[in-house]
Amino acid sequence: MWKVLVAAGALAAAIVPLTAAVVPGDAPASRGAVVQPASAPTMGTWTSEARTGWSDNASEARWQFNLRTDQGDSNWGFGLRPSELQGLPAAAFEGTASDVQFTWTREAGTFRFTGSFDSGRGSGRYQFAPSDAYVAAMRKYGYQVAPADTPRLAVLDVSTAYVRELQDAGYSKLPLDELTRMRIHRVSAQEIREWRALGFDALLTEMLIRLRIHRVAPDFLRGLTARGYRGLLAEDLVKMSIHRVTLEEVDELKALGFGGLGSDELVKFRIHKVTPAFIREMREVGFGDITEEQLVRMRIHRVDAQFVRDARADGYAMTTPGDAVDLAIRGPRYTRARRK
Repeated sequence: MWKVLVAAGALAAAIVPLTAAVVPGDAPASRGAVVQPASAPTMGTWTSEARTGWSDNASEARWQFNLRTDQGDSNWGFGLRPSELQGLPAAAFEGTASDVQFTWTREAGTFRFTGSFDSGRGSGRYQFAPSDAYVAAMRKYGYQVAPADTPRLAVLDVSTAYVRELQDAGYSKLPLDELTRMRIHRVSAQEIREWRALGFDALLTEMLIRLRIHRVAPDFLRGLTARGYRGLLAEDLVKMSIHRVTLEEVDELKALGFGGLGSDELVKFRIHKVTPAFIREMREVGFGDITEEQLVRMRIHRVDAQFVRDARADGYAMTTPGDAVDLAIRGPRYTRARRK
């Protein structure tokens, strides 16, 4: 069983391995094996919702479409531009339309829909016919595609052009499941070439996918390189993105005297919320000469500027960051609530 959920502008999926295998070429079928013809159709039910649609980068509306096979072993949810549908009546967009017939053509095959619409909501039956030409072309690139896999390849638009681009970028004859995941997360040959130019010339497909999932773009590494960072790993970039380290914050920290922080230190600052604003607040209460470790410890023990002001108002000297942390650990807890 496999399911695909496709969102606007990006694809997200929960997938189990495909039944197709990667072959080194036009390998013959095993002796005695039953080969299903590529033209075998897949049938099921469909629903759509125009009122909960969204717009892509080109401001074209997308509808939410959901497909389910009759066997119940495959489900897809995805955004679809109405302009991609052939034969859709105008009444389907706002009014009521019954006995409608329309198609959606992809390189991997064609979906044929029948059904009805009412105020933007539609439902009915569909049939998917795989493209024999697509299956044959994929075989030439080293992929033996089973008929049961073609509907998902069509939904995700795993085109032969995309396969060729990845091959030209050095990623050929991937396991079919990896290929579909690369497409789901929009890993492009152009981005692969950009990473290679920046020194990442042997990234595994899983890392390319992780970089996309966490929205790490080559521009981020270019910015870090321009700021003197060298020898960073792809995993370092992922961690920095997960914890929302930005180039702007790196610049702010440098202006505050923390320009030599490594990627781990930058991540630690983000984890403990040691922000430029926090550093400025500590300096405003007299802690001008403060170290990275002291800032982190103050955050861990919930010492902020108000804590220091409250403690001083109650007679505590608070001359160093260590005094504040020591009081927070061993003495009464001073919080903003004391002034309310």
